Formats: sequence, C-alpha cells, structure tokens
Amino acid sequence: MKYLIISAVGDDSLHSEWIAGNPEFDLCLIYYGNNETIATSYSKQSTFFHHAQGMKYRLIHEWVKNNFDLVQTYTYIWLPDNDVSIATDHINKLFKTAEEYNLMLSQPAMTGYISHRVTQPQPGSFLRYTNFVEVLAPLMHINTLLKLTDTFLINYSGWGYDYLWPLILGYPENKIAIIDAIIMCHTKPIGTDYSRFPKHPKKEMKEIIKQHKKDIQKKIVVYACIPIA
Repeated sequence: MKYLIISAVGDDSLHSEWIAGNPEFDLCLIYYGNNETIATSYSKQSTFFHHAQGMKYRLIHEWVKNNFDLVQTYTYIWLPDNDVSIATDHINKLFKTAEEYNLMLSQPAMTGYISHRVTQPQPGSFLRYTNFVEVLAPLMHINTLLKLTDTFLINYSGWGYDYLWPLILGYPENKIAIIDAIIMCHTKPIGTDYSRFPKHPKKEMKEIIKQHKKDIQKKIVVYACIPIA
C-alpha cells in the first residue's frame, strides 16, 4: 500500500465505514478512549493501532515521530476526524485523484455540519484549487506531512492550522484543492464545551493569525475550477 489513513478515534468512530469495501489503503487508529473491549475491536480492524490519551494532532504528531521510517513509505496520508462518513471506494478515489493531480494538500468536499462554505460541493466541479483545506480532514502528500508535522504542536485544538498550512507551503495556486467529485459527510456539530482546553480554540486560532498577520491570507480564495468532464 502507498496510501495511509491516520485517525484519532473515540468510542463512536465511523472508521468501519471507511474499510467496509475493498480498501486500497492502510489504516492507523489512535484510540483515545478507555474501553478495552472497543480497543481490542479497533486493533483488529486496523493495520496499525495505538492507544493513547490526548488531542488529535498531538496524538498524530507522536505516532508519526515514533514511526518515522514507516510513514515515509507512503505517498499520501489522510487525517480525517472520526465522525466523517465516507465510503471505501470514495476514499480510494480520493487518494488516486490527489496523486493524479499532484496535490500537496487537499480534502473531499463536505456535507453535514459545515464550518466553511468553501468546503461544500459545487455543482459541475471536479475540483477547485484554493488557499484553504480544513483541519477536519486534510489529505497530505508525504512531503507536505513532513513539512507540517511540527505545526501539530502549536496549540491544543488544531484551530488555525488550516490558515497556517497554505502559508508554509507558499500558497501554490494549483497544488491545494477541494475535490468536489468526492464528498464526505461531517456527522456531528462542532463541540461547545472547551473546558478541557487551556485556551478557547477561537483564541488559539486568532493567535496563529496574529502571529503571521503580515503574510497569512485570511480571505479564502478559489483560484480555479476543473469542471467535471
């Protein structure tokens, strides 16, 4: 396999949907729950399994660093939240599309609970080149992942990474995309209880934007659209 999914998952993870068909990718589950029965089940469903407490991107950072040589054997790595609903064949197509178009950073279009209008699927569009991919489910080329991994420790929530990553990548106009031909559904609303965080996620996002205010693009731009053939 040259494609890998890494996902931090809880007790209600939807990852079983991802592998219900014929997956052409490997699956790493990082389980942050406390149920040993569920942990055992997840370990049997995944190619790689790790049980640890923490926030999504900090857990992924730890796993990538501890399995650095292994991670480098993959071409593309997808980092979806565990409440994303998407079929196996759509994930297979997601990976192949990213490789076909030589994308550095991308994501499927999204329905369900939406935070950014640009992520909604656009009729007649195959993909749109943008300066934004949401932190919820980014697909990264291995070179992108290695370049961005250390940003996973900037804050606890991950909010604001989606504005920072395109800046670090140099705002290429044909390497970052939302793939409208593939749609995922975000099945749960964004949480409202952030008491477990040392800072509110919105404040963490504002801090990232303020730190890079001279260079960061707050306005989300669609550079071009490739229509459905």
